[in-house]
Amino acid sequence: MLDFAIQTAARFGRDVNLSCVIASTAGLLSHHLYFIRGNHTSNARDIIGAHLVGLGLLLYKTSSAAGTLSQGLPVCAAVSSAYLAALFASIGIYRVFFHPLRHVPGPFALKVTQLYMPWLGRDGQLHKRFLRLHEEYGDFVRVGPNSVAILHQDALMAIHGPRSKCSKGGMGFYESLHYKGVYNLDSITDKQQHRDRRTIWDKALSAEALRGYEPATRKVVRSWLGRLDELGRLPVDTSHYATLIGFDNMGRIGFSTDFGTVREGREDSMLELLEITFGTAAALGHVYWPVALMMNMPKFGMQKEFEQLGVDMADGRLRDNSEDKHDMLKYFLADLGSEKPRSIVNMTTVYADSLGILVAATDTVACVLSLVFYHLARDPALRQRLFEEVAPLYGKTLPDEFVVSDLDTVSLFEGILNEAMRLNAPVPIGGPRSPPPEGLTIAGTFFPAGTILYTPTQAYHSSERYFVRPHEFIPERWTTRPELVLDKRAFFPFHMGRYDCVGKKLAKNVIRMSIAYTIFNYDFEFAPGEDGMRFRNEEHWNLIVKQARLDCVFTRRGQV
Repeated sequence: MLDFAIQTAARFGRDVNLSCVIASTAGLLSHHLYFIRGNHTSNARDIIGAHLVGLGLLLYKTSSAAGTLSQGLPVCAAVSSAYLAALFASIGIYRVFFHPLRHVPGPFALKVTQLYMPWLGRDGQLHKRFLRLHEEYGDFVRVGPNSVAILHQDALMAIHGPRSKCSKGGMGFYESLHYKGVYNLDSITDKQQHRDRRTIWDKALSAEALRGYEPATRKVVRSWLGRLDELGRLPVDTSHYATLIGFDNMGRIGFSTDFGTVREGREDSMLELLEITFGTAAALGHVYWPVALMMNMPKFGMQKEFEQLGVDMADGRLRDNSEDKHDMLKYFLADLGSEKPRSIVNMTTVYADSLGILVAATDTVACVLSLVFYHLARDPALRQRLFEEVAPLYGKTLPDEFVVSDLDTVSLFEGILNEAMRLNAPVPIGGPRSPPPEGLTIAGTFFPAGTILYTPTQAYHSSERYFVRPHEFIPERWTTRPELVLDKRAFFPFHMGRYDCVGKKLAKNVIRMSIAYTIFNYDFEFAPGEDGMRFRNEEHWNLIVKQARLDCVFTRRGQV
């Protein structure tokens, strides 16, 4: 359509008015013949490139017809402005008055453009604003021209259940998250390919494999205890060390590598890469086309460094592929080296999933462990109860050590973990899904194919419909007071269905071990001047959760 406007502008030379009319018509036709049909996020680079080329040709043609660049430039500006004005006006009018989702309530700005979403997520509090949107507009909220957030129990099984026909594909988001065209476990949209890859991850995180990882986790926790001994009664930022514990554990369990960040007490540059890379994507606030554009452009800066990190970790592990190595890469490399690989068909696939390990194995542990430290530090009675239940398990199965199978029997532990994750879900919004070609009806509301559907985890966890006194920390709701949970299905901190978090058991094991060793050896509380308000109010969700600082002081048991 833009090409047609270019030819017209050249033919009529300085007849700007007629050229603008033709350009406006081209803008309208561009919307109704192309942009209105399907999701074009994955084509962002080609669309922008085509328009830039068209703009260049238009400038050349108008300048040639006018005789000089200075005379052609105003004509070019007028024609291109007419095209864009008509295009965006048509899009806006359609979205407000004629779109299939026009009857779904929500903020007017979000009905018109997804570009309002970055403003809502400007301070990392998008998940909390989703909750407020549901409180204002109800169960169904239009959070974008083609996006709906749903807070209704029927949505969970319809969208994420085992028989659901909804998919990750067709939205342009997951399709953009790849390494050189290869997708990791979390970004695979094809269900069979995901099933095959998930099989490899399930082996790497089986009950037998997890037992084999326990010695590695103990080494990390012992480094943490050693660090506490060094710091004495000095304030310790538990959020910072929760991140380091998760990161060091990821290195040992994922790649048989000791990063040593807990021992040093400072972040590795790799952690900075993680935070900046995901912070940049999160700043876009579910506007997917810039992500698609960036992923399809040559990599540079932090993004290139982050991808290279995954390559270096996998290559380093491959060079030392001895039989005594017991880590997740062992299972990936075993499939790669088999006669008929099920999913890991080349090293590029290993690199892609290595990036997945770097993120997933660090983020969840860091988020939940820091939350547990917070809730225990503010409640001396709860700390004492947990100590009394944990202490008898020390050395029960393994001399002078804790064992996860023993810690699993502590119901209070489960209650604390669940309640911490209910109040602050590690994945507070969750990944979007798209209905099948025939569409999807939820609680009487129909959503056509191509709609982007969200089931914001934190909104479910905070709803009075599903939990009594939802904003209070009550671990007993998961043990001795089940009446405080009105609908257990509304609790899904690790997501649900075929795409749930494959590493949830590993994360809980690391957290249990870390807390058990800590509380057995130390009592702890808020540091002088710390009240926990900063921790509660300054949490940032940037696709990965970044907890605020929380200073605690630790006292070795038996010392005053």
